[in-house]
Amino acid sequence: MSRKTSAGRRLGSERIRELVSVLGSLSRTGDRVTIDALATRLGISTAEAGNMMSIVCQATGEETGGLLISANDDMTEFTLAYPGASGHPLRLTHAETMALMHALDYAEVPADDPIRARLTEAYASPSVEHDEVRKSLGSPNNPLLAQTLRLCARAQSEERMLSFLYQGLADDSPRERCILVRKLRLEDDFWYVDAHDLDVLQERTFRLDRMEDPSLGPRGRLPQGNDIVRTAAHRVEITFLDLSYVTLFDWPGLRITRHTTSSITGLIPYYEDRSDWLLRRIIACAGGVVTNDEGIMARARKYARRILGPEP
Repeated sequence: MSRKTSAGRRLGSERIRELVSVLGSLSRTGDRVTIDALATRLGISTAEAGNMMSIVCQATGEETGGLLISANDDMTEFTLAYPGASGHPLRLTHAETMALMHALDYAEVPADDPIRARLTEAYASPSVEHDEVRKSLGSPNNPLLAQTLRLCARAQSEERMLSFLYQGLADDSPRERCILVRKLRLEDDFWYVDAHDLDVLQERTFRLDRMEDPSLGPRGRLPQGNDIVRTAAHRVEITFLDLSYVTLFDWPGLRITRHTTSSITGLIPYYEDRSDWLLRRIIACAGGVVTNDEGIMARARKYARRILGPEP
């Protein structure tokens, strides 16, 4: 007859004490423990430490979903996320992490910025290195392209016109364009802007690295689906009777044709009902700027009466 011993009970008690020690190390949200540190502290092998962490990760209570413990890809480091909560920790995939780091680069978020550090620590996959992202997706934009990108984004958010020089496939040389931005998109490592071309009143797509000397203009209005396109933009003659207004305001597309000591005359695009910016410019100049188009002057007077209200 074999004789009973207490070795099994002692071994069980030691294992319980070891588990309690592990749980004590994971008492607060954010506490971490590694397999190597656990094996060293308890004097066991890394395989035994790994098996012990498997037991800890499965710990549950009667009314809770258990401990929410996240692990790195190698299952060598464990972090307590939320005690007593059920579910799985949020962690980006390898591809999503690369996209996040690339977006932070494009937004010019510095490497030591706390926002980048928090996002990387909380969500990024630990298997992704920054050098790998830049090797695969490229470095941040060059300064000129970055400036163009910012101007396009600002034009879209503020609903302002954007003027620039652009040489299309059918152009012999760069020519001036004026657009209203619909959206920006990144495709095959190139930035594109989908826009409404105010010169031809049609939808066009432009590549940002081919845009030269971009500048913001006045506010405009994107056409809606039921808008009827009647005529393209045409140039009207305007005369500055007060020369100070030439530099006081922006006059996108202005081409000066005559300059004297008392006046300046030039041609400027007029976009009909697509934008009221020229009307507002004429009103703001209070008689210092006039045009030879009586229809435009009549619209300007009507616009001024509407915004100023009836005289007291």
